[in-house]
Amino acid sequence: TVSDYYGLSLNEMTGPTRKREITVPRQIAIYLTREMTGMSLPQIGVVFGGRDHTTVLHSYKTVETSLKQNEGMKALVEDIQRLVRNAQ
Repeated sequence: TVSDYYGLSLNEMTGPTRKREITVPRQIAIYLTREMTGMSLPQIGVVFGGRDHTTVLHSYKTVETSLKQNEGMKALVEDIQRLVRNAQ
């Protein structure tokens, strides 16, 4: 859902690029995966291209912090979360 929202391919979302236009959506996807599935950090790392669990944790915490400080990010994540729930 996050890749569709941003118009990115799954390969872009799981690939190695560090371009901001890809890393932010990837971090949001990682955050939502953790929040909505309860998967472990290592499991999420595997899904997102074999990333280490510490990278997954960093992504999660980055979004978590942003949600507390940025109303726009909070609204965006809630919107994507609603889209995921409606698709289920």
